[in-house]
Amino acid sequence: MNKTTRVFMFAFISLLCAGSLWAQDWSHGRGRIPAGHGRLVMSDPVIVNGNLQLIEGRIAIVSDGKTYYANGPIQRLIGFVDGLQEGAAVRLEGPATAIPFNTNAQFLWVTKLTFNGKTYDFPTTAEGYWL
Repeated sequence: MNKTTRVFMFAFISLLCAGSLWAQDWSHGRGRIPAGHGRLVMSDPVIVNGNLQLIEGRIAIVSDGKTYYANGPIQRLIGFVDGLQEGAAVRLEGPATAIPFNTNAQFLWVTKLTFNGKTYDFPTTAEGYWL
């Protein structure tokens, strides 16, 4: 190969590499998703009473024919707080968001857990650790 061909090939490969790096989503979605698409829209807080279940590998409660998948610090308390396990009667409070393509289920961001007469509050502000 002559020098001109090597320079051309180097430039071409460099542009391919630069283009592939530029095409990566380095912001992890921040600021690139059109408003309302792909973002969770939280509702007003809901109160759900029921027994903890393991549904599709996730902690959940079924109440009024709807499945609420519990998210947040409650996942760290299972097994740590005596009696807080599958089948335990609990009351969960927090905002919920719909799950796309599943009208009978919602994600529940637990902000308050009542279990065995004791209430556990979880922070939901920037001062706390759970947002």
